[in-house]
Amino acid sequence: MINEFLRSQPDGGIPNYNLMGTIGTGIMYLLVIFYLVWMWVKNAYSDQAPFSTKDKIFSTLKGVVIAGLGFYSVGFFQTFLVWYRVGFDPALYNSQPANLALGFTLLPLLAWLCAMTFNTSVGYAGDLIALAVLGYHVAGRSGCLFGGCCYGFPCEWGWYSTDTGANQFPTSLVESLLTLGIIIFLLIRICRKGYIPDGKNLPYFLLIYGIGRFFTETTRESTKEMWLIWRFSDIHIHMILMALVGGLLLYRNIRKEKATVASEEPQLPELKAQRH
Repeated sequence: MINEFLRSQPDGGIPNYNLMGTIGTGIMYLLVIFYLVWMWVKNAYSDQAPFSTKDKIFSTLKGVVIAGLGFYSVGFFQTFLVWYRVGFDPALYNSQPANLALGFTLLPLLAWLCAMTFNTSVGYAGDLIALAVLGYHVAGRSGCLFGGCCYGFPCEWGWYSTDTGANQFPTSLVESLLTLGIIIFLLIRICRKGYIPDGKNLPYFLLIYGIGRFFTETTRESTKEMWLIWRFSDIHIHMILMALVGGLLLYRNIRKEKATVASEEPQLPELKAQRH
């Protein structure tokens, strides 16, 4: 049914892609609002909490700004990289793939800058940025099906691509489902009893997404002219960097957490030798 709908689009289905982008923006807002309200309702109110009951409204506004900065900064960096590819010639901008994931590697730096600017924890800023970016990406990525772009290898049972006029492997849909899985995983962590932003959600996102998309991108044929070797393109390099950054940050976070727990454990008094 969807394939027949796509075949009926004389303009390549771009308006439907824009519709999915609008839906993605709505999902982004809903996830951010849910997170902020959850911090209100289920906040442990300890000295490690992202904000106290006294400044809920102000801190909520800061949270919205942090999420917005995260989302739009990724878009800006992605645009900058595409412009760099074409020698900053706006007329050639659309000739290069403009993938939002190109900016994901810089998310930890952005979370740190937001935390320092708004006087909050890096974990809190990272949670908001991760949910904002993933919320948009889960629908925006699947919107590529309607735009006809980001198609995979040809297959009879695949989704019709308005760009090639044939059925292709639904690479963008698989990557959208990967994004949805990460969102569910992060929400489960956030909804745990007594959850306090621990700085792990953003690294988890980068690690899982980087590894997962590295493999899904090998099914993609829409970037054939950018393949470096076999079916690997420059997006694979970005995915490797993303996974490395996420893995290193997660490892550092876990080590720091273990060191903190060890330092807080009560030490046994030294036993003095008894003289007989």
